[in-house]
Amino acid sequence: MRLAGSLLTLAAACGALAAPAAAQPEPGPPATVSVRVTDAATGAAVADANVSVGNTRTRTDAEGRALLPLRRARETLLVRRLGYAELRLEVSPGAATVDVALRSEPVVMAGVQAQGRRMPMSPPLQRFYQRMDHGRGSFVTREQIERRKPRRLTDLFREIPGVRVANTSRGDRLVMTGATPAMYRVGPRWEAGDCPVQYYLDGVSYQPDFAGVPNDVRPDEVEGIEVYRRLSEVPVEYRRRGAECGVVLIWLRERT
Repeated sequence: MRLAGSLLTLAAACGALAAPAAAQPEPGPPATVSVRVTDAATGAAVADANVSVGNTRTRTDAEGRALLPLRRARETLLVRRLGYAELRLEVSPGAATVDVALRSEPVVMAGVQAQGRRMPMSPPLQRFYQRMDHGRGSFVTREQIERRKPRRLTDLFREIPGVRVANTSRGDRLVMTGATPAMYRVGPRWEAGDCPVQYYLDGVSYQPDFAGVPNDVRPDEVEGIEVYRRLSEVPVEYRRRGAECGVVLIWLRERT
């Protein structure tokens, strides 16, 4: 009897061990909140609004809708959109779609001031500004002349890189750095000849006395000046014999 009882007790214990564990409830889907963002004045959907809960961010679609997960029983919803006032509100899991109406708040932009030069009407002056925009050579504009207020045309060349105003007994003379003078045979050797700068006044060849700076042209009459020190810089239409000594183009102002 004692043996039988022991066997029954042992069988019951083994049965208990072999019995499957009680099933655990499966976790449900994460809680979410549905948001619809509209314009408070018109009721129209606001697309591409920034919607965030905690560190989770998204944007509204074309219908102004977005879906966000909630990890706590109560979260702060933040809605932002350029041109609207920021809005914050508390949301909880299980709530129906949260309607958010944003109030219009126009963004005040800093004023922008645009400045532009008046384009001259004559084709030669238009080409002057076109060449200046291309950046080859050195240029003096009407604005620079008015700012510097030179007494003579000579003064406008003194700040141009690679150009030296030489004072001689016969007046001022321009000397271009890098100019290539013509070579002449003098007896058994070759010597560099004179290398005068070529001048053009309104596109017409113009030669001041002693190849000097044409100070007979008043600065207040000038619209712009072009200076080319090397032959490679000179515009094709002015690449004539002697252009390797430097070319200066002087353009007078339009008469109104």
